[in-house]
Amino acid sequence: MQRYFAKLIDSEHIKFEPEDEHHILHVMRMKVGDEIEVVADGTLYLCAIKSTNPLCVYTIHEIASDVELNVDVTLLFALTKGDRTDLVVQKATELGVKKIALIQSERTVVRYEEKDIAKKCARYQKIMKEASEQSHRLVVPELLGIFNLKKLPHEVFSDLNYVGYEKDANDVNGMFANFDKNKSITILIGPEGGFSEEEINALVKQGFIRTSLGKRILRAETAAIYALSVIGYLLER
Repeated sequence: MQRYFAKLIDSEHIKFEPEDEHHILHVMRMKVGDEIEVVADGTLYLCAIKSTNPLCVYTIHEIASDVELNVDVTLLFALTKGDRTDLVVQKATELGVKKIALIQSERTVVRYEEKDIAKKCARYQKIMKEASEQSHRLVVPELLGIFNLKKLPHEVFSDLNYVGYEKDANDVNGMFANFDKNKSITILIGPEGGFSEEEINALVKQGFIRTSLGKRILRAETAAIYALSVIGYLLER
């Protein structure tokens, strides 16, 4: 069943974004009586269309749903070339992250001008919303912004903070050391070429724990998806 994020004003007044209203009426071509799922403020509702001109949707009842991870997971991902960042933002959303921050580091090739950041963030926010609907989540992750690695804001830190480091590749037994499924988690994934030794040392001083992501050297986007998959498994097993 099609799912949308919207604002619930009352039982018969649901406010959709213009693009979602267009999708309901002109892409899905829904008619009076058709049912949809609507998420409002983290609550899932079964709804039905009362009229199409104008669009009016009413709630039938709440739906119990337990799909979110039991703790908050934050992904810090170094910007990459092409559409790889789009892919990571999409897949991270599907894998249950609560927050995403994009990072510019010493070896990051991609550099956004200040005037381009708002436009890029709006694009990533749209990707996260669509991925949340597709994966039937109850929340859209929060995009914290784009930051320099040397100036990470306190919002990106969790109870446990990990950084994937390729030089620890053989230490698979130390993967996600001190993991505790009751503590919030941040995972930092570096750019092509990885982090410099100086960056890693600075991150460790800030409380990050170096972690292996297996014996093989992974591309940045693969590393992010793999790390979040492992974290999801450890939290939900």
